[in-house]
Amino acid sequence: MSTKENFVKSFALAESSSEKMWDIWLVTLGSLSWSQEQIENMVKKYVDQRKIARDENNKLVEELMSQAKKNQQQMQKMIQEAVTNAFENMDIPTFNYIDDLTKKVEELTKKVNNL
Repeated sequence: MSTKENFVKSFALAESSSEKMWDIWLVTLGSLSWSQEQIENMVKKYVDQRKIARDENNKLVEELMSQAKKNQQQMQKMIQEAVTNAFENMDIPTFNYIDDLTKKVEELTKKVNNL
């Protein structure tokens, strides 16, 4: 083989190697691009799911607060009814009754002192 043929083969081999290297780089960059797209899609889905979960949690908390408020109002109404019924059934002396008793005691005291 002549030197010229060796040079031609060497350059052809170098050119072939260079083309293969570029093909490998293109495949690698394509894989990286695909991987990045997949990661971005996964992150977007995760963020969307977290937003949905947060919205559902907020809705649940609002429902729980509403139910707690209703329960509190029902309990307050039951207590008021119980207290009202208890006072209606009790015979509590009024201030007028106490004043009348005080006056009678004073009158009786005067009568006892006069004897």
